[in-house]
Amino acid sequence: MKKFMSKLATAQTLPLEGGGLGWGWQLPKLYILALVLFPAFAGLLAAQDKVQTSTAAYHEVPQEVVIKGESGDRMRTARPPLNIKADNFESLRRSLGPDRELFLFESGDFLSLSRSNPDKLFSAKVIQPWRAGFSDKNVIAFYPLKKFEEVFKDYAEKAGKKAQWTLSITDEEGKLFHKYSGAGLPPETINWTGENDRREWLRAGRSYAPVYAFADGKGASKTATGELIKYTAIVYQKGGDLIISLDSASLFGPDKSLKTIEKPQGEALLSATADLIKRKYYNLPVHVNVYARTGDLARLQAGLIQNFLKGGLMAGENIISGEGFEDVFARQRIDIVLIPLY
Repeated sequence: MKKFMSKLATAQTLPLEGGGLGWGWQLPKLYILALVLFPAFAGLLAAQDKVQTSTAAYHEVPQEVVIKGESGDRMRTARPPLNIKADNFESLRRSLGPDRELFLFESGDFLSLSRSNPDKLFSAKVIQPWRAGFSDKNVIAFYPLKKFEEVFKDYAEKAGKKAQWTLSITDEEGKLFHKYSGAGLPPETINWTGENDRREWLRAGRSYAPVYAFADGKGASKTATGELIKYTAIVYQKGGDLIISLDSASLFGPDKSLKTIEKPQGEALLSATADLIKRKYYNLPVHVNVYARTGDLARLQAGLIQNFLKGGLMAGENIISGEGFEDVFARQRIDIVLIPLY
């Protein structure tokens, strides 16, 4: 190699016309430069196709680190659009939804007052219109002509003028309590106040039966009965006093001998009585008469009724009084007497 290089160094060149130096003398030098640079350039190209393994140890940092990027994407500075999910009706969403409490609605047939009303409505001092109370009806109606047409379906109107009819109202013992009678066709309606000719009134808790007797004028006679009459409470006036008569069996059991007021029927009846007094006869003095099997039992039951009415009417000791009397079973009852103030 040294001999080859020395021969190149001593090579002569030819002069050019014009007195200047031509490229002849320079060719050997250019040739030498190409021979030197070509191997180095070829080595670089080969190094790109090979993965060079670093000779540095694990804990040493290599002297040369080559990082080559081949991605063709350009760096972008544009920001992506802002996409924030928002509910325009967020503040109204709850009010727009259904009322969940309505889904819990139950039929009135399955509700009780204890679930659907506040406790104040159950106070004995408050009038409760929905509670079973006293009817405003002041007469008992009978329909004898309708009953006559039922038993004599083919009667002649002329023969009907000679007919005879009787309406008898009997008590539980079969005794006559009151009676209506007449000739010809019976009237369409008879209104009875509940008082008989002897100035006696129907008794609460007792049953009364209307009995119709008809004769058609041709010798044929027939009898029919109407619906039984029975009330657990009756309001009537006797003299100057207003009397509320109650059935003892409703308050003190079928034997009328309990020493406590029966629940719920007895308390409901007394509450309805207190409501009636508060609506129409408030502040009137009240006297309780109880008729029972013995005098002692009657006085005890009278005291129970007094205490109940005191709470319901918010009355003082001097407003409500009571007495007890011994009587037979059929006549046992409670009479609450309202004494008018003159």
